[in-house]
Amino acid sequence: MRKKKISVYVDVENLVIDHFSGIGHYTADLLKALDDLLIAESDTKISLGAYYKHIGRLGRFGFRNFYYKRFPFSLRTSNGLKQRGLQPPIDLMFGKRLYLYPNYSSWPMLFSKSIPFIYDLSFIFHPEFVAGPNQRFLEEQVGKSVKRATKILTISENSKREIIEHYKISPKNVFICYPGVDTRSFYPRSTNEITRVKAKYGIFDDNYIMFLSNLEPRKNLKGLLEAYRQLPEPIKSKYALLLIGAKGWNDNEIHEMILDMRIKGDRVIQPVDYVIDKDRPALYSGASVFAYVSHYEGFGIPPIEAMACGTPVVSADNSSLPEAVGDAAIMVKADDSNDIAKGIAKVLTNTELAKELIEKGYEQSEKFTYKKSAKVLLEQIRSIK
Repeated sequence: MRKKKISVYVDVENLVIDHFSGIGHYTADLLKALDDLLIAESDTKISLGAYYKHIGRLGRFGFRNFYYKRFPFSLRTSNGLKQRGLQPPIDLMFGKRLYLYPNYSSWPMLFSKSIPFIYDLSFIFHPEFVAGPNQRFLEEQVGKSVKRATKILTISENSKREIIEHYKISPKNVFICYPGVDTRSFYPRSTNEITRVKAKYGIFDDNYIMFLSNLEPRKNLKGLLEAYRQLPEPIKSKYALLLIGAKGWNDNEIHEMILDMRIKGDRVIQPVDYVIDKDRPALYSGASVFAYVSHYEGFGIPPIEAMACGTPVVSADNSSLPEAVGDAAIMVKADDSNDIAKGIAKVLTNTELAKELIEKGYEQSEKFTYKKSAKVLLEQIRSIK
């Protein structure tokens, strides 16, 4: 019996905008893995849709088995229509099919089904960490997306539980596609490569504690900075604190604190330029410990990347982070800078503990791959009738 053709449309506006975010990285990597699977899935046709003026930017990803659809609205116009409740049904433009929305919010449909990607509910449970206009936009639009959804993709058991409980929906309609780590890129780098990459970004300290993510309140930079300030002087004199990340929302106090600490002699350092993706593994590899002490995370991929590069990790013990790092990290209280300082010091002063964390970290990082998640997504796509 001939299989029924499955047609899927994926809204990939987040892949062609100027600022490529964490959600953009997740979408791109998941789609690359899905693209590889489609070689053997001739009954599944997947189209990527983006604003027609930017659709050429998709060429940089090297997709081989996807089709492209030109979307008539820019992101600004699209969001304006969403805010005003004036969106036309998307399947009037592209026909009846399954629609995937990798950035929380979806479009109305007359006769089609949809899977929105809802990474976390920080805008519900921690609105203080989300910019006001964005918080209100997400609260309204995600609620609409959930009502329209056939199924919902999320990235952790913690997020799945929060989505089910908050929106009162069936667990069978929410599935998990974990973020992954490509160990072909994330692995321990040589001393020569570490030295070269550090010099490229003006980093000349031999030993450093590393943080990587957006510089914003949810990431608890103030707590990490205070913890560094509390470290015993012999540790501070040996280890700098390296902060890598793009400018985030409401970060003025963070930068003021960094400046104040530098004036007082603390070695809080930052790259002289934006760190490109291919250089991140070398900087992870050069770190003596990676600290990730967010107040809340939908998953938290940087600690897993650090583990894959052979760096011991200190992680907050909240939200999805225990699920992500397992028993391969030192767990600390995000709201207790003294506890964070103790966790960092423990790793830096105990060689055997650091070695144990490194070995466990390799094992933990291997659990999360986009190939596994792409298989889950394809199974879910094919299960929708």
